[in-house]
Amino acid sequence: MSKILNVRLPNADAQAYSPQNFNQLVRSLEQVIFQLNNSYTPQATENNQTTLDWYSGALGPLFQGALQSGEPFAYGEFLDFDIQSADTVDTPTAITWGTTAYSRNVEIDGTYPSRVNFARSGKYFIYFTAELHSESANTKRFYFWPRLNGVDITGSTMVDTLHNNDQRQVTSRGALFQINRGDYLEAMFAVDDLDADLHGLAATAFCPATPSVTLVVIGI
Repeated sequence: MSKILNVRLPNADAQAYSPQNFNQLVRSLEQVIFQLNNSYTPQATENNQTTLDWYSGALGPLFQGALQSGEPFAYGEFLDFDIQSADTVDTPTAITWGTTAYSRNVEIDGTYPSRVNFARSGKYFIYFTAELHSESANTKRFYFWPRLNGVDITGSTMVDTLHNNDQRQVTSRGALFQINRGDYLEAMFAVDDLDADLHGLAATAFCPATPSVTLVVIGI
């Protein structure tokens, strides 16, 4: 809605209000109504534009408080279809990412494929999944946790156990992270048995391929 121009109203007569003054008042009010009708923006349209401004990164009515003020939104989805395994038991192993589905201001490092690099500061919701696989009948344990800039995040490990040969199980977790521009995040895992791995499946005649790991990153 634009600014309404000043409209001069007739002065009130202390003794009587003449028909001429009344008509002048009506004309003045008509001018105000005309300006309102021609400068009004429906609330729904304003809300739609606010949403578009947020997702496009434009400076709009909403302040993008979770990211740096006025900077573009950030998101990413990363996958890998290879079998990922550890070389040694009870040893931290970084998960690598071979496929980028979506990426904006979040990307896989060109030199270190285990690192997810961030170009914007803010809070991020990060959701991780892994396809666990057992290659023998003995019990085996999987450990997963995140590292930020090479440092393990305290209290973040999740543990899963498989028991049967060729058993499969999907493990997942989502969490909020405070990220600074230039930080990198890694997903780590370890196993207590080398017959345990992260193992996707090839596409079949009736379903698409299964990734061994996925990672979804959303700036909020």
